[in-house]
Amino acid sequence: MNKDLTIVFSSYQSRKLLEKNLKKFHKIYKIIIIENSLDKNIKKDLEKKFKNTTIIIPEKNLGLAKSYNLGIKKTKTKYVFLNNPDMEINHSSIKKLILCAKKIKNFGIISPTFKDETIYRNYEIFKSSNTKKTKLLKKFGITEVDLIDNNFLIKKDSFKIKTFDENYFLFFEVTDFALNLKKANKKLYVAKKIKFNHFGSSLPSKYNFFVKKTRAFHYNWGKFYYYKKNYYYLFALRKVFPNFIRAIKKILINSFKLNKNLTLLSCLELIGILSSVLGFKSFYRPNK
Repeated sequence: MNKDLTIVFSSYQSRKLLEKNLKKFHKIYKIIIIENSLDKNIKKDLEKKFKNTTIIIPEKNLGLAKSYNLGIKKTKTKYVFLNNPDMEINHSSIKKLILCAKKIKNFGIISPTFKDETIYRNYEIFKSSNTKKTKLLKKFGITEVDLIDNNFLIKKDSFKIKTFDENYFLFFEVTDFALNLKKANKKLYVAKKIKFNHFGSSLPSKYNFFVKKTRAFHYNWGKFYYYKKNYYYLFALRKVFPNFIRAIKKILINSFKLNKNLTLLSCLELIGILSSVLGFKSFYRPNK
């Protein structure tokens, strides 16, 4: 049993993907899962089947930010690896990340990178740094970056400096957390030679429209809130304005085509933007 690290998952009805992860990790690491579907059968079945696994059923769907805060608070190890069920990484890669973390001073986050970065990458570099690299850090392609998204390893001490902003429900909370660690003079790193897969959704296909509704509102709400919080109001308006125009266009086009589902998604995009601009909380919780 590795005493240095706990893996924390935020989950919603992701039993199959959780089982796949637990089979790999439950004998090696302590695992904490926040199950936001409130399905007590998942807790009962998986805790019985996999040792070193604790599943927390909150009173309501917490969203990602609150789930991570709760999970991290329950950990007792020096390091925490934050993951989602649809992100696939192996024990060897996590072991390498821990090895690198022990060699880096003042780090806030260290993350693996996508196996395929042609579509999307989980980090941004705005200016190059002069980080001194040891032979080990060069071996794994450790690079200082300005922003990080998706799964990553943190030192528990970093959580004493910054927690996840619980105003977010989904989207931008991880980027916000990373940015605020950087503002607190903590370093952000990616390991370009340590890879992971991201499947895009952790829910069964029957939840596809549920996922689309959630994304439509919360991506747009989170985008404006992130830029308003970390920059300024007019800058946030400028960043979200293209989304606003696209949402209106899609509402008109899809209404004309009598496509109810696409019209609903477009309306949710617009409501997400307007709610955030007007200072309302991220209130929308779609029905399954």
